[in-house]
Amino acid sequence: MKKVILIADTGIDDAIALIYALKNPDVDLLAVVSGYGNIERDKAYRNVEYLLKLADRTDIPVIAGATRPLSGEDPIFFPNIHGAEGLGPIDPPIPEERYSNRTNFRKLFRLIKDNPGEITIVNVGRCTSLTIAWYLSPEVMGNVKETFVMGGAFLVPGNATEVAEANFFGDATAANFICKNVPNLSVIPLNVTREALLTPNQVDFIASRANTRLEKIIDPILDFYYEVYQEQEPGIEGTPQHDLAALMATLDLPGLFTYKKRKVRVQHEESYANGLSIADFRPGTTDCSGEGCSRIAMEIDQKKFVKQVIKVFADYREKR
Repeated sequence: MKKVILIADTGIDDAIALIYALKNPDVDLLAVVSGYGNIERDKAYRNVEYLLKLADRTDIPVIAGATRPLSGEDPIFFPNIHGAEGLGPIDPPIPEERYSNRTNFRKLFRLIKDNPGEITIVNVGRCTSLTIAWYLSPEVMGNVKETFVMGGAFLVPGNATEVAEANFFGDATAANFICKNVPNLSVIPLNVTREALLTPNQVDFIASRANTRLEKIIDPILDFYYEVYQEQEPGIEGTPQHDLAALMATLDLPGLFTYKKRKVRVQHEESYANGLSIADFRPGTTDCSGEGCSRIAMEIDQKKFVKQVIKVFADYREKR
């Protein structure tokens, strides 16, 4: 069983990743760090607690993360994509004000100390909270087994700008720090997450087998997400599950992803290309090794992705 700490800015695709972690028996979710990104930090925190309550898993600690990028600038939120509260049409009955003025990494550090060399961190939001944790205690963070980051776009267009993916663009300084300094790092970029699609028919099938309060919110939030994507990209077959793909990558499912190892840098000095993820894929280049070398997911087997999602969300296994 994989021991996971999830760092999220809990909009719709983060919520789907969290639900997957809660439902998958191969994932032991130890904690969730909630930070700003898709929505304000306090709303992200509130959304995590709401989902954990629906799952009857209030034993899982929620840790308040960063409220803004390392630059100190006010973040840009995306209510047009994730809804005003971050969960599409869902309005959680918990006031977000309850979570103001909370930033405490003591719980995070204690979990890592108690599980040395066993924890996988999955960062599916901005890289700010993860970077702050490394700034505060590199000794403790050095005990993390491996780190997966959803972010970047290599040789494909961005989704925040023409060249930049949203998580790296939202705090490019933090993203660059993580890519340069965090050992055993896997980067799960738009190259693969953009292809991790769930179609309306597949979502309807999942909804038809939903029995719990947690399972029953998958359908309305993904329906909302689908309508948003139809406006942005008319004709797209489904909704990209960016964060779910990154979480699924931690399970090392055979043949799901193909990888290349490269040193990654993120353009973080204010320019037109802010947030651009950079790696050397020129002909003749080969996999790197050693310090600063990251594993980058380059391709995904979409059929295997959907099969795994259906298996976990709908408790469904194909007959042989």
